[in-house]
Parts: sequence; structure tokens; C-alpha cells
Amino acid sequence: MDATFKYRTFLVCLTLVFGLSALSVKLISLQVWNRKLSDTSAVPQFRSHEVIPARRGFIVDRNSTVIAQNRQEATLVADLNHLRSESILHRAVAHFYASQKEGWRDFDEAKQKASLSEARMLVKRNLSEEEVIEKHLTYACGIIGQELRTAPSQIREKFKGEATRIVVEKRISEKVARRIEKALQERNIQGFYFERSLRREYPMPTLASHLIGIRGYDKNRKLVGLSGLEKSMDEILSGRDGKRVLKRDEYGLVNLTKSEKVVPPKKGKHVKVTLDMGIQAIVEEELGMAFGALNAKYGSVIVVDPHTGDILGMASRPDFDLNIRKKYQDAVSYAVSAQYESGSVMKIIPMAAALDLRRVNRKTVVDCGWGGINRYGFRIHDHHPYGELTFDGVLVKSSNTGVFQFADMAGRESYYRYLRNFGFGSPTGFPIPGEAKGVIQNETNMRNFASATYGYGVSVTPLQLAMAYSVLANGGKLMKPRLVDSLIADNGAVLDQTPIHQVRQVVSSRVAKGMCLALEQVVLKGTGRRAAVPGYRAGGKTGTAEKWDSKTKRYNESEKILTFAGILPVHDPKFVCIVSIDEPSGLGEDFPIGGGTIAAPIFAQVAERVARYMNLPPTEEIPEEETSIVSSTTE
Repeated sequence: MDATFKYRTFLVCLTLVFGLSALSVKLISLQVWNRKLSDTSAVPQFRSHEVIPARRGFIVDRNSTVIAQNRQEATLVADLNHLRSESILHRAVAHFYASQKEGWRDFDEAKQKASLSEARMLVKRNLSEEEVIEKHLTYACGIIGQELRTAPSQIREKFKGEATRIVVEKRISEKVARRIEKALQERNIQGFYFERSLRREYPMPTLASHLIGIRGYDKNRKLVGLSGLEKSMDEILSGRDGKRVLKRDEYGLVNLTKSEKVVPPKKGKHVKVTLDMGIQAIVEEELGMAFGALNAKYGSVIVVDPHTGDILGMASRPDFDLNIRKKYQDAVSYAVSAQYESGSVMKIIPMAAALDLRRVNRKTVVDCGWGGINRYGFRIHDHHPYGELTFDGVLVKSSNTGVFQFADMAGRESYYRYLRNFGFGSPTGFPIPGEAKGVIQNETNMRNFASATYGYGVSVTPLQLAMAYSVLANGGKLMKPRLVDSLIADNGAVLDQTPIHQVRQVVSSRVAKGMCLALEQVVLKGTGRRAAVPGYRAGGKTGTAEKWDSKTKRYNESEKILTFAGILPVHDPKFVCIVSIDEPSGLGEDFPIGGGTIAAPIFAQVAERVARYMNLPPTEEIPEEETSIVSSTTE
């Protein structure tokens, strides 16, 4: 009997030991070995992740004038999980009834607390759960509507439906958001919170809109830069978002006042550009007036410092408002993205090449014929019968036959080498999306060679023209255009500087200076007379190009692109200015449409204003009557 009892007792103890051991193993497994499972399944039920947006860097001009900045705004959101949790709503409803008492505002703190306590007891005793929820929501809509200056009924309409997250109002200023937060907090109203964000704002929204660009949502609904510097510098400007982990209670409701973990955002860097917004305003205004008056299809004006490649001003038409963006999709950065045959402004290439190779000098004379010459089995036509012209005379008269003869002296292969060395046929490396590289057609064809010497068969961009004329203005060097000057930290320290970059020496300083003096003659007595700037020695070249019609396979005489490329002052150049007007219309059949009549006067207006803005001292005295004549012809 004792043996049987002992045996049974042993089995019971053994069973208990195994059972307790198994339970211990399970507990250890849950607490240690399955910790990851616990973190990924249970914890999210008690956490909520909120993104803290990084502050985007500013864009400022060379004088630190703000071009793009941020404005903090808030979105008011309602959490219906809170709004349907009757247990946390009594205090707000009690506040509603207590605040109706006469003299409430004059009560001291103790008396207000007593009134609230009394009202809360009455609410719990006399109102059903549904009534408490409805009263709380009505009270909240009234307070919010008062701050937003919106009818409470309009806010109440937004709570129809089954969504648990309701956006009550977007784009609320930070000032109003803080007033609403204070009002809700004072009344113990629950279930509402703000999502903060930084809205991009442009203080001068119509200046340099193509260069600055905009932000928006991509196909993945991610907020990114869509154009201009906002796109190309997006990663640098954006910084890195932070995050906040909010706790939830056992009912799954977010505790809006407690954070479990905060990872602070990293601010974006500021971008300083080479633009001078004073000059930018000038080019925008002058181009805008001319564009409207000429009823043109496209247009652009560029002002560049030839010695550094700094873009001081660049405007294109059509344009758009950076804050409104109505015409954003239709606007093209014509100065950078348009490529076209530009006509006689390209005549500087063969002329400079012939000078640089020492095949000719500025006293060399060529026979331009009487309206045309025959070469290599084909005829080259000219505008008028010019006869013999000097080097300068060919540029002054813009003679096609004269330019071809100088190009022929340089040689076809040499010409194309210089053409590429001046920067044509390849992108400049400009830091905004969409830059065109231009096109150089068949270089082995002599007809193409002839056409290219006076601006046909070679497609260029206004920006390439600006950098090519800068070669002549700076002593013969091709510079890379600079738009981004530097990256700036929040404390003003320069983090990275874009170096001034000389691409290559194209022609000698002797040739560059001689070409500038020859271009001065074009303005003094040639096709560029209307580009004259009172008090300053200006030089430049006109260009009139008919557009190719792909349907008729012919050049269309009624569709033209007019250009003027100018340098001021020619003896000590401070800036180069390129004006391009594409397809002006409505000027009348008798109006002589050309680079000298359309683009040159725009250059004169821009150059005069820019010279004054830059405080350039006048280079010569002009009699009052002569000044008035120049002004009238410019107009």
C-alpha cells in the first residue's frame, strides 16, 4: 500500500514538474525569443507614426534677396475614434453648459472649477451617450467655425460618412492654428489635431519662374521638385524628414500629448544663385512689354557676366506665376530649351576664326559681288549688291557672300572646329532640366558649310549664343554658365562654392578685342543702329532667320526669329545681353521685320537700364539733340 502511494505521489510530482517547466519555457519564449514577433504584432496596436517635415532650404539671389521660402501652415484633422468615445467627452460638454451661466467670464478659478464639476455630474446623469457625442461635436464645430470664419453648419457637413479621419480644413496659417488649439484646449474639446507642413512660397512669383521652378506631387504622390532649380537641387534643398512615435491607449486611441520617440528632421541647405533680382526685374519687364506689343509666340532675354559666366538675369516667354501655376504646363524655358537657326548673329564665328588663324586682318577686303557670288558649283545670295567690303564692312552690312569668303579662307574643317570651340553643338551644363544641345548638320557638305557661315544649318540656343558672345567680351575664353553660386548653411556659412570654370581658350585676346571693335561699327553705322545706348559704347550683331516649314520643306518668309546679341561697353565689357523674339505678328505688311528693328531696340532698353543699375560710368558725352534722336529710333 505504501509503495503504491509513493508511486502515485511520484507520478503526480513528476507531472507537475513537467507542466511547470513547459509553462516556464513558454513564458521565456514569449518574453525573450519571440520579442521580435511581439514588437511587430502587438506594439503597432499601441503606436502611431507621424512625419515631422524637414524645413526646405531657401533660394536667394547674389545679394541674399529671398526668391523661394517656406510658410508654415496646418491641416486641421478630426479623429472620429476620439469623437465617438463618450467617456472622454463629458468635460467639454460640461464646459459648454457651465459657460452659459451668467457672469461665467467673471468667475474666479475656484468658482469655475466648481461650476464645471457640477455641470459634469448633470451631463453624466441626464444625457445619453449619443447625446454627449452630438453635443460635443456641435460645440467643437461652433468654436472652430468662429476661428475660421466659417459657418458651423459647413464644418458639420464634413462629418457625414464612415471615414475615421476627416480633414476639416487645409492651409490654415500658423497664427490661426494656434488660436484654434488654444480655444479647443481651454474648453477640453477632444478629437481634433493639426498636421503641420511647410508650404513653398515665392515672394516674387513672376520673376525667373522658369529658372526657379515649382514643387508638386509625382506619380507616387511624393512631394518633389517638378521643374527648374526646385527639381535639379531637390535633394540638397529637401533635407531629411524626422518622425514622431505617438502612443495609443488600450482602445487604440492616439494620445496626442505624449511622444514615445522623436527623430528630429534635418534641415535642407540654402541655395544662393547668381541672379541679381534687380536685373531680373528689368529683363522681365522689358521682355514682357515687347512680347505683348509684338504679339510674339516665344521670346527670351539673357544678361550674363562674360568674365565669370554668371547669369545675372534670364527671362523667357510665355511665363507663369510660381504661386498660382495656371500656365505652368504651357511655359517653356525658351532661353535654355529652344534651339533654332538664328541667322546672322552666327557670323562672328567664321570672322573670328579667320582672324585667329591670321588668314586675314580687319583691313582685308573681299568682293561681295552684286547680289550674289558663285562658289563650288552653287550660288550664294546676298541681301543687296555690296561690291567690295572690308572685314568690318562685311559685319556692318551683314553680307552673306562676304562672310562665306572669310570662312572659306579659314577652311571648312577649321570653321567647324571653331564652331564647336565656341560651345555650339553640345550642352553648356546649365543646372536646370531640359537644356537643348543644338544641332550641327552635315559638316562634309559644302552647301551646308556655306549656309552655316551665315546662321542656317546650325541650330543653337539663346544661352549658347550668350556664352559665345562672352568669348569675345572676356578676351577669348569660353566660360561655363553659372546659375548656382553656393550652398549655404543655416548660420550663413558657405558649405560649397560653385567654381568659376573656364572651358577653353577659343581665340586670342587680340582677336576678341578686334571683334568687339568690329561689332561696335555694326551699332554705329550698320544693321544694329537701333541698339545704340546713349552715353555708352555698345557693340553687337543682328540676326533674322526664317523658320523651316516641315510640311512644305521650305523656309517660311512670314515666320521669323529675330535676335540681337550685344556687348556693353565694348572697350571694357561688363555684360553680354541676348534678345530673341520668335514669330512677332500683327505689325502690318509694310513693317520691316528684322533683328535690327525688333530685337535691337529691346537690347537698347535693357542695356541702358542695366548699365544704370550697375552704376557704370558713361563712356562718352552725347549732345542733347543726338540723344533724343537715338531715343526716338530705339522706341
